[in-house]
Amino acid sequence: MRLKERFRRRTIILIATISVVVLSAAAAYAATTFSDVPAGYWAHDSIIKLADQGIIKGHADGTFGPDENITRAQAAVMLDRTQGVIAEEATKPLASINRGCPSCHPVTVGDPAAPPFTPGRPDPSRNNAPTFSLKWEAMGGDATSTRFTRHKTLPDTSTIATCLGCHAAGNAEQNGNVAPISLRVIVHPAHLNSGIFIGEFRGNCFTCHEVTNDGTFDILSQKVQVNNKGIPEVLPTPGLLEPTGP
Repeated sequence: MRLKERFRRRTIILIATISVVVLSAAAAYAATTFSDVPAGYWAHDSIIKLADQGIIKGHADGTFGPDENITRAQAAVMLDRTQGVIAEEATKPLASINRGCPSCHPVTVGDPAAPPFTPGRPDPSRNNAPTFSLKWEAMGGDATSTRFTRHKTLPDTSTIATCLGCHAAGNAEQNGNVAPISLRVIVHPAHLNSGIFIGEFRGNCFTCHEVTNDGTFDILSQKVQVNNKGIPEVLPTPGLLEPTGP
């Protein structure tokens, strides 16, 4: 392969990668299909996500042409579309951001996030954003791990109160009341490093917490109905839990 062709191919891969990193939180799942991009293709997920967002287009015959080169003009158009999607996400009203743990971690038996334990399934009620049950999160994906074995007996309907039964703050700085690690040590870095939490929901402390008059950040254990500024419409806010446990 000539050096120029390699450069062109690397250019499209780089553009696609940057777009996916920037927009991963807003990714919708599997509305678009291309006859020459099968599910097992190495770049399938990136291509489909960008196509769903309107950043890249296929051909009229239903193919994508994953091995085709692109021009500088095509690259400019894709980057321009990316900026448009970013701007649209940034201007969503706060009311579109769910508050409360069950908004992202459904607990209904048979919901899209229930077993088998595969990566987040699409949730039509949230523009096909992925959902994860708390049991799925607790078990992880490695069936041979101690973490998986320890949590697989949890009910499918586990809630944040279930987690606090073992992971409420203990006497030491970071341990739980039963488990060796507290929930705050688990949850905070997991959310603050999550593209879905930050990008899709513009998530922050108040996505999961409500501050009380005495300055305590109680946990929102239920979905919260809010106005267009994200302020609860029902007071006192239902389902508040002390961070130290139920």
